[in-house]
Amino acid sequence: MAGRMPLRHVLLTVPESNGFQYGVLRDFEDEIVRATGAAVVPIPTWDAPAPIRERLGHGTRYAPLRRFVPSRGGFQVDADVLWLVLMGPESSWLDLYRAWDAHVGYRIVYVYDTFAEQLPALRRLAGAARWDLMITSFHSAVPMLERETGRRWHAVAQGVRPDRFAPVPAAERGIAVSSYGRRLEGVHQALDRFCEDSGLYYDATVAATLNPRVPSSYLYRQYAWHLRHSFFTVAWPVELTHPARAGGLSPMTCRWFEAAASATTMIGRPPQDPIFTELFGEGAVLPLDPAPRSPGETREAIASLWAQRDALLRRAEALRAAHLGRWTWEARVREILALAGLGRGD
Repeated sequence: MAGRMPLRHVLLTVPESNGFQYGVLRDFEDEIVRATGAAVVPIPTWDAPAPIRERLGHGTRYAPLRRFVPSRGGFQVDADVLWLVLMGPESSWLDLYRAWDAHVGYRIVYVYDTFAEQLPALRRLAGAARWDLMITSFHSAVPMLERETGRRWHAVAQGVRPDRFAPVPAAERGIAVSSYGRRLEGVHQALDRFCEDSGLYYDATVAATLNPRVPSSYLYRQYAWHLRHSFFTVAWPVELTHPARAGGLSPMTCRWFEAAASATTMIGRPPQDPIFTELFGEGAVLPLDPAPRSPGETREAIASLWAQRDALLRRAEALRAAHLGRWTWEARVREILALAGLGRGD
């Protein structure tokens, strides 16, 4: 409508959320700011002594006592549309503040990890505001979340910033195989031995040796460089490596998007998320036995893949060209604005 004032968007951030794993969150926040012009407002850290904050943190045995902490004032947000992006519900201190959103029109919260073991913190998050749009990145978690929190939830997949994970030519890929994050020890040892015996470089250290005090943007940039320079990267769904945490879920996490955007061939096993094939196409993950009868089986499988590396790189590049538009954070922001009935935010 002519003369209509633009909506004032505000992005709440958690300054303490730092380290390698938060790089993907910061990229999402940056896209929200770029797309909506949102002002960035940090959530104040609870100023109680550190031992008390740690003891009453979400996920601790004392977390239920948070409801007895007197609600705090002094923090309010003025916005037509408010955004909050959390890696997990444990990151938020909003349940300790009163009337902080009294001057907010529409409230959006997006949570990456929503496992059953996080339900107590998810319930506290649900009660911390009159959220208009609650979003999980795990499609299969929606029924559990709605049942356990009494709120309506939507699912919006995770994503990637394409320029950060832009592919490099085969001649520049000095890493034969990379493996970051979740690991199956038997396969890891077989990969390590194959690459050592073959004079190849196996990189499995980036995510395991990081200093959490280093800014997440730097660590994520470093990780992206390694992934872009890999021919192959190992990717396992969480239920294979951490079945107790998975709790029956098999979600898509950021690693799938990052590897695919890098045109780095994924080997292992895809998650069972119902929209994985829709987003990535058929055969995006080449199978690798997670429980081989002997190290020789893994060695033979990797030797065969390595012999086909150039053809498989071209295949990964073709999959990227066909599907990249469905992987970006730009697409996710548009999807969320549509769910909110805000179009492109104007």
